[in-house]
Amino acid sequence: ALVVGVGALVGLRGVINGQQQAVLDNVVHGQVGAVQVHRAGYLANVQGSPLTLDLEDSPALRERLARVEGVTAVAPRIVFGGLVSLPDAEDTPGRTGYLLLTAYDPALEPRVTPQRFTWLSAGEPLPEGDAPGVMLDAELARGLGAGVLEDEEDEARWPALLAADREGVLNGAPLRLTGTLVEAPLGGRRQGSLALGTAQRLLRMEGRVTEYALALEHLEDAHAVRDALRAELGSAFEVHAWDDVLPFVAQLVRHQDFIFGVITTVFLVTVLLGVVNVMLMNVLERVREIGTLLAVGLRRRHVVALFVWEGAVLGLLGGALGAGLGWAVTLWLGQRGLHLPSSGTTADSVIRPFLPVLYVVRSVGLATAGAALAALWPAYRASQLRPVEALAHS
Repeated sequence: ALVVGVGALVGLRGVINGQQQAVLDNVVHGQVGAVQVHRAGYLANVQGSPLTLDLEDSPALRERLARVEGVTAVAPRIVFGGLVSLPDAEDTPGRTGYLLLTAYDPALEPRVTPQRFTWLSAGEPLPEGDAPGVMLDAELARGLGAGVLEDEEDEARWPALLAADREGVLNGAPLRLTGTLVEAPLGGRRQGSLALGTAQRLLRMEGRVTEYALALEHLEDAHAVRDALRAELGSAFEVHAWDDVLPFVAQLVRHQDFIFGVITTVFLVTVLLGVVNVMLMNVLERVREIGTLLAVGLRRRHVVALFVWEGAVLGLLGGALGAGLGWAVTLWLGQRGLHLPSSGTTADSVIRPFLPVLYVVRSVGLATAGAALAALWPAYRASQLRPVEALAHS
């Protein structure tokens, strides 16, 4: 019971760890970055993608961000809403759709969100420089009837991107659809991306951005780096860790951990009830031996200790075997990877289970302590036997 119970719990914890890490990789390394820097008040108005709350994209500011301990890369962006309109075909009028666009530097963004560039479903990524290109979500492109075009194809077939600038004036520019992306993990079916220089010209925001996304050496240092950046930049800026920007993702991870804690408790209670039953049977089968020990002078507390130690040894052996088996399966699955279809997206999610060594050690310790505690009641029952009655037991 202990081998199966502990092995199942260790294996399940490894899969949950892998699933949580896959979510964080997709969200942090695929979309938002570990830390974001905005002008003060931006996040409170983020639903409107406010271009008026912008920043001057200066080398000095980038240097201030990059020199904070723990920061490994800085990428400027502009996030804005727009319309993409397809030209009329022979007998079919062109279609128009609204989308949320992220403009980034194709040379710098891969250092901050490398996962983003693995979601290409057709075509090619945005070229470096200010080439007039745009990438769309694959489902949005299908709905509009837009196809990936090569460089030499007729510019008259390029979709037009329309967006209001900081003054509210509508601007437009033809852009070549360079590639399409599978749906992002956050459910962005109306998303697109283009080069930062192209967006700056379209929006008349040369030399300005709406945010900086930062990559960190260690993701767990996000809050410490956030606080250091706030002290460095002052009140004119606001700095947020990834879980400040997307609190529901962090809440999802906490809920998973809570549910797993409930499952662990139920598993352990069930297994330990089995240990109690086994130890009670053990007492019934050893009544004469217990009576003999008591008759020759063994103290009752020593009888209790004998059965508690027996339970602890059973817990240690069963827990070690179960944890070792669960760890081995987790390592194998981690190397092989679990390919699972993701709901609402055309891309499979690859989960690589993993376990910290400390969790395996803690599992063995919990099984040992639990089995020892489960043996207390049977041990107490054994210590209360009367020697004369125990010896007469058949």
